[in-house]
Parts: sequence; C-alpha cells; structure tokens
Amino acid sequence: MKIKKVKEFMTTRLITINRATTIKEIARIFLTHSFDFLPVVDKENHLLGVITKKDILAPFLPEYFNLLEDINFISDFGSLEISFTESLEHLLLAEDIMVKNPVTVDEETSLFKAIALISHHKVRHLPVVREGKLVGIVSRTDILRALFSEEK
Repeated sequence: MKIKKVKEFMTTRLITINRATTIKEIARIFLTHSFDFLPVVDKENHLLGVITKKDILAPFLPEYFNLLEDINFISDFGSLEISFTESLEHLLLAEDIMVKNPVTVDEETSLFKAIALISHHKVRHLPVVREGKLVGIVSRTDILRALFSEEK
C-alpha cells in the first residue's frame, strides 16, 4: 500500500484575502461560500495568517466572557449590541483578527501526520506551503475523502 501525501488530496482552488481586508468583507465571503477558513497572504502569496468564523466572532464579545463559567446571570445582552457591529465593521482588518504563524504542512506530509496535526492542534484545516507560499489547504473533509474514497 502506497503512503498518501497531502499533495494528492489537498484543495488547491482557494479564496485568499490580504491583511487589509475588512471584517465586513471577510463576513461577506464566509456568508457566500460554504467554507469556514480563509488564508491571509501577501502579494507574493506568502502565508501571513488564517481566519476562521470563530476568529471573526471573537471581537464581538468582551474578553472577560472567556473567564466566566456561567453567563446565564447576564439578563440583557442588548446593551452590547448597540451600534457595536457598525463601529467594528470598518475598523477591524484581517491583520487584527488573524491567527499568525498557523500550523502548516508541506506537500510531502503524509496523510497520517496531517491527521495527527489536526487532532493535536484542534484545528479543522492546515495550510499547505512550499517555501512559505500557500499552495493549498488540507481539511478534515479532504482527509476523510482520502481515507474512504474508492481508489480508481
């Protein structure tokens, strides 16, 4: 049995954004496509970071919420909503919310190493890079397809 490499099952048709993309534009991209992961690249396609739907939602909750075990005591979230979205939608850019230095793999990474990295780092996607430049993405779906699709 041949060892499967990431290059055999990664996704290469990608939508990317740059560091100056607004949070509003990022949300629009997420709402018009079925994926939940966007690579942030420079003009030469060097990977700068990644953004997920989780990352785009984080700025809308105060940091102290992560410290609370139970938020049920808060009776009114309405005061948080007042014009908060409008004030952030043009101020926050991709570079403000992206995860910098994401875990990456290269094209020669084995299928099982990709599985291990996804599991260990608790991520859904791994950017695939060659000499620092983004060449693809491998997702849990890609891995499932590689594991269980009929070989022809």
